[in-house]
Amino acid sequence: MNTKRKRDGAFYKALLVGINIVLIIAAYYVAFYFKFDRIISPKHIGQFYQIIPYLIITSLVFFYVNDVFAILKKSFLDIIYSSMISLVMINITTVAILFLARTLSFPRSVLMISSIIQVVSIFIWTTIIWKRVQKLKRKKDAIIIGNKPDSDIVLKKVLINSKNHMNIKFICNKLDEEMYKYIDRVDEVIIAPGIESHIKDEIITYCIEMDKIAYLVPSLSEISLYNASIEQFDDIPTFKIDSLYMSIEKRFMKRTLDLFISIIGLALTLPIMLIVAIIIKVYDRGNILFSQERLTRDNKTFKLYKFRTMVVDAEKHTGPVLATEKDPRITPLGRILRSTRLDELPQLFNVLMGDMSIVGPRPEREYFAKEFIKDIPDFKYRVIVKAGVTGFAQVWGKYSTSPENKIRYDLLYIRNYSFLLDLKLILETIKVMFVKESSEGVKEDKSVKELLEDENLKSKENTNIIKIEKTK
Repeated sequence: MNTKRKRDGAFYKALLVGINIVLIIAAYYVAFYFKFDRIISPKHIGQFYQIIPYLIITSLVFFYVNDVFAILKKSFLDIIYSSMISLVMINITTVAILFLARTLSFPRSVLMISSIIQVVSIFIWTTIIWKRVQKLKRKKDAIIIGNKPDSDIVLKKVLINSKNHMNIKFICNKLDEEMYKYIDRVDEVIIAPGIESHIKDEIITYCIEMDKIAYLVPSLSEISLYNASIEQFDDIPTFKIDSLYMSIEKRFMKRTLDLFISIIGLALTLPIMLIVAIIIKVYDRGNILFSQERLTRDNKTFKLYKFRTMVVDAEKHTGPVLATEKDPRITPLGRILRSTRLDELPQLFNVLMGDMSIVGPRPEREYFAKEFIKDIPDFKYRVIVKAGVTGFAQVWGKYSTSPENKIRYDLLYIRNYSFLLDLKLILETIKVMFVKESSEGVKEDKSVKELLEDENLKSKENTNIIKIEKTK
């Protein structure tokens, strides 16, 4: 067995978050120091000490919700955004605590000065530690195992994803004993879909024995194991796989959050919606809103509302056609609205009326749902919950994300649902609106060969393996 030690970044995660919390607390102290001309009264310092435990707890919660811990996985822009949005929420919570606890009060100037100090100091500190982590990181050599169509799709996605830190060295389309020789020569293994279960088990077992990291594109049964609880039949351990249906308590919590977010969201975005409506009308004199029947929980149909992003009567001559990334029917203005998700703001009315949830699977048209189910039977499980304005597929996928990957995202969401997960996805959606990194998919239409050439790579096919090499 390979016993080499690996760095998982735990030290840098703890250092980043720990110093962040120290900087947040220190910013308040410095603000008091300047506010009271270097002499802080016992009353104010006492109140400050009382608020420190709340600052630590709320900081940890919002750093977790915003995934600030993922410094090894996120880009610099992602980490900065996550840290700044966490600061906003921490300070809003602090103000709420001060308001509710009548015995505590901070001058408004202290709150303002401390916020500025926090933003500046955490930006500088995050920049320092992120650069340090990047110097220590190296690209891991990897192998893709699977049949040719599936392995080509995975290779393409790895090449497109600029944030990925992998060097694909080999592609193995023939599953035999020889593939293990190539697994020994890499750090990580990507198991494409379509491989028989017993072969997956053998590959994963071998990876565990050889201390290799394995990535598995999951099937429905494998997704069902996610968050499964452990039960015993006497001395036999088992995984208890619950139904995908949400309990009444979870539905109540979800509906409460939906009402709260939709009411607040409509109050905040009505001016934006008014401006967008005027721009659309002036742009081509067509309808402002686009409405269409979609499916929600239990296959119920409802009328979905969005800002129109396509030309007028886009399907008049074609019938139902799925939108693509570079769809010629999408207007230039529509591309901006789609990339920022502003076209989906009217769906807040759908949420308020109870047709949709803030977070859930993307609402699909009945025609396409029936077509997808023919090839992907698991697609029918998406309607176990209400359709959502945002969700896993909407945040981490694209308009052109394949139905197979949509259902994987949706089932992972349903299986992993929690109140905190909904909050996290809502915050991620805000980031997508303002920090656009992956939704355009500008390389999606390129072939694998073209993507390899872009990276100065070439593929060399042997009898049992495809090698990926640097071009000379």
